[in-house]
Amino acid sequence: MEAIVAAGELRRQVAEIPFWWHSIDLGQGVVTPGRKTPKKLADELARCRLPPLAGRSVLDIGAWDGFYSFQAERLGAERVVALDHYAWSVDWGPDTGSKVASGARAPSHLPEDDLQRWRPEQLPGKRGFDLAREALGSSVVPVVDDFMTCDLDELGQFDVALYLGVLYHMRHPLLALERLAQVTRQVAVIETSAIWTPYSNRAYCEFFETNELGGDPTNWWAPNELALIGMCRAAGFRRVEILTRPKFARRLTSFVRTTHYRLIAHAYK
Repeated sequence: MEAIVAAGELRRQVAEIPFWWHSIDLGQGVVTPGRKTPKKLADELARCRLPPLAGRSVLDIGAWDGFYSFQAERLGAERVVALDHYAWSVDWGPDTGSKVASGARAPSHLPEDDLQRWRPEQLPGKRGFDLAREALGSSVVPVVDDFMTCDLDELGQFDVALYLGVLYHMRHPLLALERLAQVTRQVAVIETSAIWTPYSNRAYCEFFETNELGGDPTNWWAPNELALIGMCRAAGFRRVEILTRPKFARRLTSFVRTTHYRLIAHAYK
């Protein structure tokens, strides 16, 4: 792909953005300094086991800097839409990024109430996506909207929907999955924080009132495996395949009350 700007200028533009969530290879030896390292993202991508994307349409919900959107395009997707509103509306200054990532309590339970950081008219959090899209010469279509309130008929349906790292941030997870089912034509790839306990024969979700999970007050829920499967089926998916389970789950004994882990599932229409 032909370079859009010289490497030195590209590095300067990347450095001007105060906080990157994704590490994205922009070519010319330039990789964005994401909080998620290239190795971590490569591991996540492998664990997601994306279905074949060549010739398919893909919706990336909660795209942020766009790593998965651009990966879908690289893997041959015919059409990719990157949808976000929350991450693009926040001014992720260096201090904000450190607080979120390190688990420090945010000044407000609802970050959108922090008027110094919440700027949906200017979309400061979208600068990284825009720069990466331009540098890559990408055709990914950005859509600025809240998935929970946007017009789903206008958004349309997609062969593959990516719902990665979003579900546990939703105040109403079943409604979120119902909306996900409406925009999914074939399969949704879901990645979420989850909970395991020795009593895994019951479907339940752990609720976090404030910032108990990772110090982040926007984390609300951690379903267990049965709860996620049940909610997906209730939302309109026909079948759910679980791809990940906690490490050493069989060795965990009754005195271990809970463990949190990242659950990945494929939900099929």
